[in-house]
Amino acid sequence: MDSITAGGSVFYVPGAASLLWCFLWWLLVASTPAQHPRISKRERNYIIRSLGEKTQRNYKTPWSDILRSRAMWAFVTGHTCFSWLIYTLTTNTPTFLKEVLHFNIAENGLLSSVPSLCQFVFGLLGGQLSDFLRSRKYLSTTAARRIFQTGAFLGAGSCLIGTGFMDAERRYYAVFLLSAAMSFLGLGSSGVLVNTTDFASRYAGILFGFSNTIATTPGMLAPLLAGALTPNKTQEEWRNVFYVCAGVCVLGTVVFGTMAQGELQPWAAEKMEVVVEEGQGVNVGSNKDVQNAKLEQDTTYCSTHL
Repeated sequence: MDSITAGGSVFYVPGAASLLWCFLWWLLVASTPAQHPRISKRERNYIIRSLGEKTQRNYKTPWSDILRSRAMWAFVTGHTCFSWLIYTLTTNTPTFLKEVLHFNIAENGLLSSVPSLCQFVFGLLGGQLSDFLRSRKYLSTTAARRIFQTGAFLGAGSCLIGTGFMDAERRYYAVFLLSAAMSFLGLGSSGVLVNTTDFASRYAGILFGFSNTIATTPGMLAPLLAGALTPNKTQEEWRNVFYVCAGVCVLGTVVFGTMAQGELQPWAAEKMEVVVEEGQGVNVGSNKDVQNAKLEQDTTYCSTHL
């Protein structure tokens, strides 16, 4: 009975955490700064001045333009390749640690969490660095997205190829390489994952949802392929899994690294109205005008991707 209870904690703890998150979301989050019940007036005005708040909210989604947009399909390709790597590593790392590196269950649980922690940390650092380079005009938004995501793909792919040559005698080197691969993938937080807000900010949610529907298919396919490639659970078979990941990295680099766009696309630059002060509206011609208006309101750089 105790073993059943202990095993059930794998489900109870994440379930309880999810309920707590939902409660905090309901309690703390508002649709707009103006509707937030606990935000200070000074902070509310600063956010509205910096980002602009749309008062016209019903837009017809230009699906024809979206489906013909190179920027959109570069994003979808990069997003799907990125997801393939994430799903492969998060679902198969514990199996690899057990079958090839021979870690016991206690060590496996701890070490499997290290790569994800590295991704989290480097995601934060990469985002700050990307925004710093863009704010100082060292890199354009397009260049920043391409460079950071290319670094994520090529760095992760190189580390995974190296991981395939690690055996039980060099198992801690393998953990280091897996952690390094996930660290590189953390750069995707300032690459592909925020790209829709660059080239079509008004439709960013719709476009990300459309892309994510496609990008979740690796969540089903990647584990199945890994299982098919490793029937005997040998190091050589697992090496093929990492070769596939490296090939996916090359595909993502070629497509996203050459075609991604960080500038607003013409089909997403229709006329709109933004609020620059509480109770006041300013008509502007396009999202570029919105950006100019924001800069005039506040010379302090404010990242739109926090």
